[in-house]
Amino acid sequence: MEENWVDDISKEIDEQIELYISIRDYRFYQIEKLKRIAKLLSKQEICLDCRYAKKELESIVGDLDRLINKSGVNRSEYEKRVEKLIKHLKDQHKIYQAHHFTYTYSAIYTLVGAAFGLLLSYGIFYAFNSSVFFLTSGIGMFVGNILGSRKDKACIRNGKQI
Repeated sequence: MEENWVDDISKEIDEQIELYISIRDYRFYQIEKLKRIAKLLSKQEICLDCRYAKKELESIVGDLDRLINKSGVNRSEYEKRVEKLIKHLKDQHKIYQAHHFTYTYSAIYTLVGAAFGLLLSYGIFYAFNSSVFFLTSGIGMFVGNILGSRKDKACIRNGKQI
């Protein structure tokens, strides 16, 4: 029954896209992501919130024309409703969006590298040294990118990525 639900949602999304949605809006609003969300929701059998999220997803798909093509308020509503589904998957089921850890780790390690660069700069030279600062920031970003990429790949292997 769950596979049938996913197929029905996918067909409904395709029909809505064909009838009402332009290619530009399709890409910009990442409507393909709705199909991936449906697959992930169907895998969560015991979660009561996911059962309600399925009904919410059906409602979003049914109103896709209104939500995307009418006004900015409706587009904002679409984004909020989809983000609410994604937030539930992230918080309750540890399912993350693509490149989540790469971006997060890169930012954190860049800041750590910058702080370390400031400490080294003022600790060794008693003044700001831009070479040390940017070198440590760059190394931090590089390390964060590698570690985050590894974690993202692990999420993909485990089926924990939208």
